[in-house]
Amino acid sequence: MLAASLFGCSSQAEQAGANVGNTDGANHVTSGGPLPVWITKEERAMQRSLSFNDDEPTGSAPPAGYRVPAEYEPVDAVLITWRDYTEVLGQVAVASAAAGAQVLTVSGPASIPGVPANRYRRLGYTSNTAWSRDYGPVGIDDSTHMLGIVDTRYAGYATRPADDAMPCKVANTLDARCYTTSLVLDGGNYMTDGRGNVFLTNVVYEWNSRLSREAVDEALKRYVGARKVHALDYAANPDGEPADGTGHIDMFAKLVGECKVIVAQTSDEPFKSTTDKAATYFRNLACGRGQYEVTRVKGWVSEGTWYTYTNSLIVNDSVIVPFYDDAEKNEEARRAYESAMPGYRVVGINSESTIHSGGSIHCLTKEIPAIR
Repeated sequence: MLAASLFGCSSQAEQAGANVGNTDGANHVTSGGPLPVWITKEERAMQRSLSFNDDEPTGSAPPAGYRVPAEYEPVDAVLITWRDYTEVLGQVAVASAAAGAQVLTVSGPASIPGVPANRYRRLGYTSNTAWSRDYGPVGIDDSTHMLGIVDTRYAGYATRPADDAMPCKVANTLDARCYTTSLVLDGGNYMTDGRGNVFLTNVVYEWNSRLSREAVDEALKRYVGARKVHALDYAANPDGEPADGTGHIDMFAKLVGECKVIVAQTSDEPFKSTTDKAATYFRNLACGRGQYEVTRVKGWVSEGTWYTYTNSLIVNDSVIVPFYDDAEKNEEARRAYESAMPGYRVVGINSESTIHSGGSIHCLTKEIPAIR
């Protein structure tokens, strides 16, 4: 049986507004085209018209025994949403199936070339975006060996209602429990070592500004398996907004193994200061009998877009890494991953078409961990 928990877009604001065009952010998306990962100015305006009476996160929390596995732990399946960027998604699906995972697609085609029929399942839901990470599966209940879904409030709750409703729909399809909370948390801003250390950026406190920092940390412990919360800075532009559009941790850091992390490295500000600070934080962070082993991988800004190789997906013995239109940088990234993850197959997929929307391979996918 598939094991996982669904993360992100909660079903608590079913307002309309499915295809709002972008007019802000550091990246470039044509108005009326695919929605970016970040929440646009128009969407924010719509969200400000909503009011919530909850002064603290509400909903049913998972029981004791609920655990969120690290992304480098065994994977049963990979969930993708077949909307926009289908050439990239098709390659991700093939690589995921080759690594032994079942491929689940939201509104996908009847079949995907290169994906065996016995490893493919189509889920007939509707969606607003292709960004499965922000409403995808998160964890399992190790005490009962059952699938559990945590449905947090998606940052785009007001204008992406189909995405917002996804967690409990998937839970119902996979015969899983769905636990809801009003805590705003996107899957791209969540990283864990599987032992209760949760890494994210301070943008989580801004999205939950109605709550104190202590209340947010307590909600993370109650709902998504955190024992200790590690909140890092994100790169901000002069207006204090995330320079990459989202402020998500997966845009500059990636846990790739026990006490191992890959962190972006760049000479471009404001990313240089933030990524160097993150690398130092991990180097000084106790892990096992030592500290984290930190591998740096190049990142850069071009025409307002932040290019990162940390936005990758680990599927069993493979790691699927975003590549771009720069063969030399791609090869450097391949070597960095091979150094940090010996024995893994590094699969590069050109993600030039997606990165301008603020995301890449990790943002487009969500792994469903295997039940032990």
